[in-house]
Amino acid sequence: MNSFFIHFLLSVFTIAIIFTTFLLRKKRDVMAKIGFLCWISLSAYFIIEYIVIRNTTVSYNFLKQAMSDLGVTTCGRDTYPFSLYEICSPYHHLMNWTFIMTGIAISVGAICLHQFWLDQRKTRIATFLLVIFGLSYTISGIVPADVHFLWHTLASLPGMFVQIPALIIIGLSIRRRSPKLAYWTFICAFISTNSLILLFFQPLFNELPGGLLQRILYGSIYFWMTVTAITLWRDKRKEV
Repeated sequence: MNSFFIHFLLSVFTIAIIFTTFLLRKKRDVMAKIGFLCWISLSAYFIIEYIVIRNTTVSYNFLKQAMSDLGVTTCGRDTYPFSLYEICSPYHHLMNWTFIMTGIAISVGAICLHQFWLDQRKTRIATFLLVIFGLSYTISGIVPADVHFLWHTLASLPGMFVQIPALIIIGLSIRRRSPKLAYWTFICAFISTNSLILLFFQPLFNELPGGLLQRILYGSIYFWMTVTAITLWRDKRKEV
C-alpha cells in the first residue's frame, strides 16, 4: 500500500510539473532559461550512475547489464523475469529518482525549447515525441523492474525509438538556419539508430555488449540535448 501511494505521488508530481510548464509556454524568456537548465543538467546522469555502480554489493557489469538493474529494489537472483544473475543495488532509490528527474528534465526541456524550432506541424510532433521519450524514462523509475516488470517494460519501450524520428525532424527543420547544429543532430540520430539496431540483435548474439549499447542509445540523446542547449543559449545571448 505504501509503495503504491509513493508511486501515485510521483506520478502526480510528474504530471503537475509538465502541466505547469505547458501553462508557462507563452513566457518565452523564462521558458528558454528553464529549458536550457533542464537539458544541460542531463550531463550529470552518468556521474550519478557511476556513484550507484560503485556502491553495488555484488558485481555489476555495465557492458552487459541493463541500466534498470541499478534501480531494482530487492537483492538476490531472479529479481525480475530474465534476470538470471544476482543483483544488489543499495542506492536503488537514488537511481530511480535519477531516472524520474532525468525524464522530467527531458520532457520539460523539450516543451520549453520548442520555440527554437520552426513552429510547424512536424516540429510539434518532434516535441511531442521527445516528451514521450522523457515520460518513458520517468515511468521506468516510478515502476522499477522488480516491482512490476510488465509495466516497467511497456513504459520503457517507447523511449527506445521515439527520439530518433524526433531528432531527424528537428535536424531537417533547422538545416538551413543552423547547418552545424543540424549536422550534429543527424550524427546523434545516426548513433542512436545504430545502437538500437544492435540491441535488437543482442538476444541472438550474446557477445554484443547490451548494457553498453543501451547507454550509447540514451547517452547520445543526452549528449545531443546538452550540446544543443548550450549552443542555443550561446546564440540567444549573441542576439541580446
